[in-house]
Amino acid sequence: MFVTLLVVLGVLSGSYLGVVADRLPREEPTSTGRSHCDACGAALRWFELIPIISWLVQRGRCRGCGASITLAPLLMEILTGALFGAVAVRFGVHVETAAFAVLVAVLMPLSLIDLRTKRLPRQLIYFGGAVGAPLLVAAALVADEPHRIWWAAVGGGGALAFFLALYLGWSGGMGDGDVRLAALLGMYLGWIGLSHVPIGLFLGFLLGAVVGVAVLARNGGDRKTAVPFGPFMAVGAVITVLWGRSIVRLWLGH
Repeated sequence: MFVTLLVVLGVLSGSYLGVVADRLPREEPTSTGRSHCDACGAALRWFELIPIISWLVQRGRCRGCGASITLAPLLMEILTGALFGAVAVRFGVHVETAAFAVLVAVLMPLSLIDLRTKRLPRQLIYFGGAVGAPLLVAAALVADEPHRIWWAAVGGGGALAFFLALYLGWSGGMGDGDVRLAALLGMYLGWIGLSHVPIGLFLGFLLGAVVGVAVLARNGGDRKTAVPFGPFMAVGAVITVLWGRSIVRLWLGH
């Protein structure tokens, strides 16, 4: 029942997060103003805003002008719901479930915005830290595991220092948004266990390198082609959050 509740909450949240991903780069209000068709500007009615169902019923087109609606809103709702459910399965009915749901809710629009604009808005990263940190502290205290607060601080600080060194020494290799995101991810991964921090970062680098090489090969080796790194950092972190313990055991040969 709890997992189902989190899936539904994730789908509903994903609907709003799609709006955030659309409006934030344009510096438009994300909590006010009616949703509208980007093509004709017509305001969407309530039955056109039902998560997943509306997109499927309308077959991905505006009811007014027939313009195509991208898959992004549908995927945002489905993936957010699935990840909220996965977090519920991973952590159960505990405070940390809320904390890691916040992480998912931040990473989803961040990744989409980075793919579209090659930018990672600091507002979302700071929100993830401002809301996530108190929840992680509360989760550690409720579980009588205060050492996790120290782990989170070391994980966040270590990831920040490592990525800051890369940013300063690798001109054009990554942006300052990647540095901020690394600190956020390091805090969350460190809370689970300090061994999770290098694993999550390594997976992000690995995924980014594989896709980067594929993009270079496709574009004839043109190194000017920018590949956003944020989505790969996010995927590496989520994999580590959900299956990090198994990865650590495999790594240590247990």
